[in-house]
Amino acid sequence: MNIFATDHPLAARPMRVRTKIVAVSTAILLVAAAALFILYINGPRVVARAVAPDGTEFCVVQTCNWDLEFFTTSCYYRKPAGQWGWFYYDHEDWYWGRGRTDVDTIAKRISIYRDGRVTVTFDWESERFRLLRTDFPQREFTGAQQLMPVGWSLSQR
Repeated sequence: MNIFATDHPLAARPMRVRTKIVAVSTAILLVAAAALFILYINGPRVVARAVAPDGTEFCVVQTCNWDLEFFTTSCYYRKPAGQWGWFYYDHEDWYWGRGRTDVDTIAKRISIYRDGRVTVTFDWESERFRLLRTDFPQREFTGAQQLMPVGWSLSQR
């Protein structure tokens, strides 16, 4: 008796077992990926960061809102040994995988790129911030919109 014959009742059994193993493995992989993604977006994430030659730091930080507004994106900067300043970017933003930065030492400007387009410029000497998004009115501020409390750091976000 040949159990591997296609008309034998046990012939389909190895295929069913293999299908169940693949289905269970796929389900476990999807649950693990979802759990890792949730852990990844749970806290604030620095999606772009640059340090000017004078030591001024500039960061774009994204925080998950856990509601239909998805993410809040903010910009922070500080001069060496100074307080952190905050600028508004978007409170209903989509996920940023990461941004790209460019430090122009001649213009003394940091540019932040999102999807290949400049969306923010920051002149570190004058502390002038420009929001250049195409889906939002352009905004310009000189000096922080808000100073963070003394001792505040990005790790506290």
